[in-house]
Amino acid sequence: MTSAEEVSIRLPRAGITLRGKRTGGEGIPVLCLHGILDNCASFDALAQRLPGADLIAVDLPGHGLSDPIPALTCNYVDYAACVLELAHTLGWDRFRLIGHSLGGAVSSLVAGIHPDKVDRLVLLDAIGPLSADPDRAVFGLARYLDTYLNGDRHPVYRSRIHAVKTRVQLADILLDTAEVLVERDLIEVPGGFSWRHDVRLNRGLTATLGEEQVLAFLRGILAPTLLVTAERTALVEPYYPTRIGSVPKLRQVTLPGGHHLHMENPDEVAAEIGKFLEWG
Repeated sequence: MTSAEEVSIRLPRAGITLRGKRTGGEGIPVLCLHGILDNCASFDALAQRLPGADLIAVDLPGHGLSDPIPALTCNYVDYAACVLELAHTLGWDRFRLIGHSLGGAVSSLVAGIHPDKVDRLVLLDAIGPLSADPDRAVFGLARYLDTYLNGDRHPVYRSRIHAVKTRVQLADILLDTAEVLVERDLIEVPGGFSWRHDVRLNRGLTATLGEEQVLAFLRGILAPTLLVTAERTALVEPYYPTRIGSVPKLRQVTLPGGHHLHMENPDEVAAEIGKFLEWG
């Protein structure tokens, strides 16, 4: 079994510290970005099945053990900026990206912003950020600011298993999957247990990009791209076929599982990723 070490990386410009796990290996570094309300533990199973890779899975800002996003609003571009600063801080001229859900959306932006830096791109049931028409953008921002100004608080659960079951219902994931994710997100508080993650994320990220803007980022991706979609995919909006056709060097495969298929079906997902990244 491949072992991973905890890592801590300070981003001086953002003024925050990102934490995660690194599986030491050779070759071009591979950065793994998880989904919203998840954390780097979502890549534990894949890391064990991709031996020899220099793989870093980080808790995105506001998730797991990482510091919150420094901006007053949480939007996709803020996250892309932090990922690019992470690569800059580590001195990576070229790197590879594996992104799931939110991580796939952010990876799409990063690969479109700096196509010269991303060597290969793997998207797990995600391609580009959620877009919003003008009315939805106004509504989403208003809802987010209500949360910010009113100082929402996380609920407190009477037991750990109560929190785990709530996580299952929230994301429609398997109990085993929730157990893995909750381990890094749960904290003991007076009266029971609550979440570590940034409370602002409970209402999702602020969608600020229109669909034509998202397509412009996707058309800018030059890296060979593997899109792994789930049989029970979350990519149900009508704009996804156009997005998939916009990435110049994209290959798509569909595998059994739900949105968290890299955790539910790690053997098949790792096999596809391994072939794509030429790890053996």
